[in-house]
Amino acid sequence: MLPLTMTDEERPHIDAIGRSMEAGFRFLHLRSDDGLVVAAIYAERWRDGALDTYTALGMTEAMAARYPAPGGPADVDPHPLWHASGSVQEVVTDLLALPRHGERGAPRKRLQAPSNLWLPPSARP
Repeated sequence: MLPLTMTDEERPHIDAIGRSMEAGFRFLHLRSDDGLVVAAIYAERWRDGALDTYTALGMTEAMAARYPAPGGPADVDPHPLWHASGSVQEVVTDLLALPRHGERGAPRKRLQAPSNLWLPPSARP
Protein backbone atom coordinates (compact mmCIF):
# COMPACT_ATOMS: atom_id res chain seq x y z
CA MET A 1 0.00 0.00 0.00
CA LEU A 2 1.29 3.44 -0.89
CA PRO A 3 1.84 5.92 1.94
CA LEU A 4 -0.86 8.57 2.20
CA THR A 5 0.41 12.02 1.35
CA MET A 6 -1.66 15.14 1.62
CA THR A 7 -1.21 18.80 0.94
CA ASP A 8 -1.33 21.50 3.59
CA GLU A 9 -4.70 22.47 2.10
CA GLU A 10 -6.10 18.94 2.55
CA ARG A 11 -4.69 18.29 6.04
CA PRO A 12 -7.32 20.12 8.18
CA HIS A 13 -10.16 18.40 6.33
CA ILE A 14 -8.61 14.92 6.58
CA ASP A 15 -7.83 15.57 10.26
CA ALA A 16 -11.48 16.51 10.86
CA ILE A 17 -12.64 13.26 9.24
CA GLY A 18 -10.17 11.41 11.48
CA ARG A 19 -11.62 13.10 14.58
CA SER A 20 -15.12 12.05 13.50
CA MET A 21 -13.91 8.44 13.12
CA GLU A 22 -12.52 8.59 16.67
CA ALA A 23 -15.91 9.97 17.82
CA GLY A 24 -17.72 6.89 16.47
CA PHE A 25 -18.86 7.92 12.99
CA ARG A 26 -19.29 5.19 10.38
CA PHE A 27 -18.83 5.84 6.66
CA LEU A 28 -20.37 5.07 3.31
CA HIS A 29 -18.75 6.00 0.00
CA LEU A 30 -21.40 7.28 -2.37
CA ARG A 31 -20.28 6.34 -5.87
CA SER A 32 -20.96 7.84 -9.27
CA ASP A 33 -23.62 6.18 -11.41
CA ASP A 34 -20.98 4.02 -13.11
CA GLY A 35 -19.55 3.00 -9.73
CA LEU A 36 -16.02 4.00 -10.65
CA VAL A 37 -15.64 7.22 -8.70
CA VAL A 38 -16.40 8.11 -5.09
CA ALA A 39 -18.68 11.11 -5.58
CA ALA A 40 -19.18 11.85 -1.87
CA ILE A 41 -18.50 10.54 1.59
CA TYR A 42 -21.48 10.05 3.91
CA ALA A 43 -20.83 9.65 7.64
CA GLU A 44 -23.27 8.95 10.49
CA ARG A 45 -23.31 8.33 14.21
CA TRP A 46 -26.35 7.07 16.13
CA ARG A 47 -26.23 8.18 19.77
CA ASP A 48 -28.59 9.24 22.55
CA GLY A 49 -31.74 9.14 20.39
CA ALA A 50 -30.25 11.20 17.59
CA LEU A 51 -28.56 10.77 14.23
CA ASP A 52 -25.53 12.99 13.60
CA THR A 53 -24.55 12.97 9.95
CA TYR A 54 -22.42 14.71 7.39
CA THR A 55 -21.86 14.45 3.66
CA ALA A 56 -18.65 15.63 2.01
CA LEU A 57 -18.73 16.32 -1.72
CA GLY A 58 -15.25 17.89 -1.62
CA MET A 59 -12.97 19.71 0.81
CA THR A 60 -14.95 22.93 0.55
CA GLU A 61 -18.42 21.46 0.06
CA ALA A 62 -19.93 19.62 3.00
CA MET A 63 -23.23 19.48 4.87
CA ALA A 64 -23.91 18.28 8.41
CA ALA A 65 -27.03 17.79 10.49
CA ARG A 66 -28.46 16.30 13.65
CA TYR A 67 -31.84 14.55 13.45
CA PRO A 68 -33.99 13.34 16.32
CA ALA A 69 -34.30 9.56 16.18
CA PRO A 70 -35.91 8.44 19.44
CA GLY A 71 -36.64 4.95 18.12
CA GLY A 72 -33.39 4.44 16.20
CA PRO A 73 -33.04 4.06 12.42
CA ALA A 74 -36.74 3.31 11.89
CA ASP A 75 -37.78 6.52 13.65
CA VAL A 76 -35.76 9.41 12.17
CA ASP A 77 -37.58 12.75 12.01
CA PRO A 78 -36.89 14.38 8.60
CA HIS A 79 -36.63 17.82 10.25
CA PRO A 80 -33.13 18.43 11.61
CA LEU A 81 -32.45 19.92 15.02
CA TRP A 82 -29.30 21.52 13.66
CA HIS A 83 -27.61 21.82 10.26
CA ALA A 84 -24.62 23.54 8.70
CA SER A 85 -22.81 23.75 5.41
CA GLY A 86 -19.28 24.78 4.54
CA SER A 87 -15.92 23.08 4.34
CA VAL A 88 -15.39 19.60 5.72
CA GLN A 89 -13.26 21.02 8.53
CA GLU A 90 -15.94 23.58 9.47
CA VAL A 91 -18.99 21.33 9.49
CA VAL A 92 -17.31 18.35 11.17
CA THR A 93 -15.75 20.58 13.84
CA ASP A 94 -19.11 22.26 14.51
CA LEU A 95 -20.96 18.92 14.59
CA LEU A 96 -18.46 17.39 17.04
CA ALA A 97 -18.74 20.49 19.25
CA LEU A 98 -22.51 20.07 19.76
CA PRO A 99 -23.51 18.89 23.23
CA ARG A 100 -24.87 15.34 23.26
CA HIS A 101 -28.54 15.10 22.31
CA GLY A 102 -30.71 15.73 25.35
CA GLU A 103 -28.00 17.55 27.30
CA ARG A 104 -28.18 21.19 28.28
CA GLY A 105 -27.31 23.42 25.33
CA ALA A 106 -28.03 20.77 22.72
CA PRO A 107 -30.29 21.88 19.84
CA ARG A 108 -33.95 20.99 20.48
CA LYS A 109 -36.06 22.91 17.96
CA ARG A 110 -36.93 21.11 14.73
CA LEU A 111 -35.90 23.08 11.66
CA GLN A 112 -36.91 22.97 8.04
CA ALA A 113 -34.34 20.89 6.17
CA PRO A 114 -32.53 22.86 3.47
CA SER A 115 -33.09 21.52 -0.03
CA ASN A 116 -29.41 20.59 -0.46
CA LEU A 117 -29.25 18.48 2.72
CA TRP A 118 -28.93 14.80 1.87
CA LEU A 119 -31.18 12.63 4.01
CA PRO A 120 -30.57 8.97 4.71
CA PRO A 121 -33.31 6.80 3.16
CA SER A 122 -34.81 6.06 6.58
CA ALA A 123 -35.35 9.80 7.18
CA ARG A 124 -37.08 10.62 3.92
CA PRO A 125 -40.79 11.46 4.15
